[in-house]
Amino acid sequence: MRINLVEEEVREQPKYRVDDRKHTAILKLHHFEKEYEPHLIKVIWEDGKEDVSIIASKNVLESIKGLLIKRDTPMDIIWCLLQYEYRTLDKLEDKVEKLQNASLHDYSPKILHEVLRIKKILFIIHRDYIRMRNTIEWMQEEGVHPLLRDINELIYATEYLIDGTTLAIQLMQNTLSVKMNQTMKILTVIATIMMPLTLITGIYGMNFVNMPEIKWEYGYYYSLILMLIIAILMLYFFKKKRLL
Repeated sequence: MRINLVEEEVREQPKYRVDDRKHTAILKLHHFEKEYEPHLIKVIWEDGKEDVSIIASKNVLESIKGLLIKRDTPMDIIWCLLQYEYRTLDKLEDKVEKLQNASLHDYSPKILHEVLRIKKILFIIHRDYIRMRNTIEWMQEEGVHPLLRDINELIYATEYLIDGTTLAIQLMQNTLSVKMNQTMKILTVIATIMMPLTLITGIYGMNFVNMPEIKWEYGYYYSLILMLIIAILMLYFFKKKRLL
C-alpha cells in the first residue's frame, strides 16, 4: 500500500470510525525523553484502494518516519507505528532503573517527586494501551493480528514498570528506616554510657556529712578517672559486640 504523509495537527481523541467505505483510526503514541509528550496520529484508508494517509504534526512525522515501510494492509501499517512504543518504554525502563538505584542510597523529596511523576506517566500510558487494545479488537474481523499481541506485551511491560516505581518507593522507605535505626542505635549507646556516669555524679552530689571522698584531696580526680574508665569499658564492650 502507498503511504501518504500529511503534515497537520491532530486534535481529536483516539477513536475508530467507519463512514461508508472510509476508515479513520486516531492513535495516541507516547514520547519520552526528559518529559512526557503524547503523539496523536490519524490513519485514513478506504476499502478497495491502495492509499493510506497518515496525518500528524511535523515533529511527530519526523519521529515515526523511520518506522514506516511498505505493508500490505492498513493494520500492518498501524503495527509499524506501534513499534515506536517500544522505544518509549525502553527509555522509561532506564529511568525507573536509575530511580531504583538512587532510592537505595538516599531518601529525598526530589527523588520521591520524580518517582511519582514517572508512575503517573506510566498509569496514563497503561490506560491508553487498554483503550487501544479495545479499539483494535473492534477493528479486527477475525483472527489474532500481531498488532494485538504487541499491545498485550506493551500492557504487561507497563504494568511491570509501574511495579518498578512502587519498588523504588519501598526502597526509599527502607533506606529511611535504616538511617533512623542507625541514628537511634547511636543515641541508645550514648544514653547507655551516660547512665552509670549520671549515677556516679548523683551519688557524689548528695553532700552527706559522712562521705570520705568529699574531704579527700584527690576525690575529684578519683571520680573523673572512675567515670572515664567506665566509659572506656562500655565503649569497648559495644565495639566487641559490633554495636558501633
